[in-house]
Amino acid sequence: MKKTLLKNLIVINPCSKPALVENACVSICGDTIESVGSKMPSGEFDVVHDLHGKIALPGMINAHHHLYSALAVGMPLPKKTPTNFSEILQEVWWKMDLALDHDSTQASFEAGLLDSLKAGTTTIIDHHCSPSYIEGSLSLLAETGEKLGLNTSVAFEISDRNGQEIFEASLQENLDAVRKFSDTPNVHPMIGLHASFTLSDNSLKKIRESVSSLNSWGIHIHVSEDKADEVDAVNKGFGSVLERLQVFDLINENGLIIHGLHIKETDVELLQKHKAQLVHNPSSNANNRVGMAPNQNFHQLKTGLGTDGMQGNMLREGKEGMLIRSSHLVGGADSVDYMQLLFENNASLASRLFGRKIGRILPGYQADLAIFDYLPRTPITESTIFGHVFFGISDSPSDVITRGEFRIKENQLLNVSEQEIKSNAVAQAKRLWSNFI
Repeated sequence: MKKTLLKNLIVINPCSKPALVENACVSICGDTIESVGSKMPSGEFDVVHDLHGKIALPGMINAHHHLYSALAVGMPLPKKTPTNFSEILQEVWWKMDLALDHDSTQASFEAGLLDSLKAGTTTIIDHHCSPSYIEGSLSLLAETGEKLGLNTSVAFEISDRNGQEIFEASLQENLDAVRKFSDTPNVHPMIGLHASFTLSDNSLKKIRESVSSLNSWGIHIHVSEDKADEVDAVNKGFGSVLERLQVFDLINENGLIIHGLHIKETDVELLQKHKAQLVHNPSSNANNRVGMAPNQNFHQLKTGLGTDGMQGNMLREGKEGMLIRSSHLVGGADSVDYMQLLFENNASLASRLFGRKIGRILPGYQADLAIFDYLPRTPITESTIFGHVFFGISDSPSDVITRGEFRIKENQLLNVSEQEIKSNAVAQAKRLWSNFI
């Protein structure tokens, strides 16, 4: 296997030991980190890269994304102004996702993944929906991620909202993806459910029966993003959304529970019992005005961090989440450690799902690094890392490495053309908007 040496780096490993290595050398064998330290490792290397004192962070993980929303930037406002969360879905997102076809979906994947890569996000856990283009959509996402050298988790939203035929096709697309990609190292398939309030009891029963033949499965579902989801579960005769999912035996240690803003204390205990993972999406929650989850839920559940389609930049998401939460706290009140969510909880989450070590610059981990040409104006020490990560580093990484290979080098994207991807995205966005506005 190819042996690569990165030298003259400052390695910042938040929430790891050591958290800071100055004048570091990183030895890579194939796609895996062999050693990290301040001493030059012994042995021969096929290639040596001098990074001239740049700052390296672990390639970041987006624990919940909607790449299909990549072409939504700047789209015309809906004719009817939404006044609540349900209307936002009906007037904006459900109209847009229904209008997606193969070409606009591909443009969304390419543009969204490219923006993630350019921000140093190297693992994307996606939750896809294109009801007019279902069969093959998850394979297209996996193939697009492979072209860019990214880790992708794929799932298709199952819902009753578009009728039985689309429900059946969406379920089948998830099942096909699990069977196709279960043994693919850089693709993790999941069973995507939109939300409890868009699925009947019969649909939940059918989903559970369908996954029973799979060797391994986990659901990826929005839960309690808005109080309307909980009201719906109660109206259906259940104590909560999560209690409803438990009745249908759909919660396990492989599952991702997204949002969870309005879950009860007993729901927290239920998630702990089943070892399912909660994922927080602060900028989306603020944008949709749906509320704010209690701090203690994040501490108890070792919550991950996602963007819910708002952006591909995880450093920005972490900073925005911290500021949004701080704006609702009185002086001296405890907040949430967004460094832990981003660099510890996300790393553990992704490593468990993909079955390999992801998200740290340590021996044995996949060689994914976001490297910044950052000249600090104050000292970098283990005690000042938080400030530099969230308030110092502001530019995109100059270099991004995934699986031991440069994907961006000295601000130049390798192997793919950003101009072609973005030009196509603009053309597809115009066509997409004309189909649903």
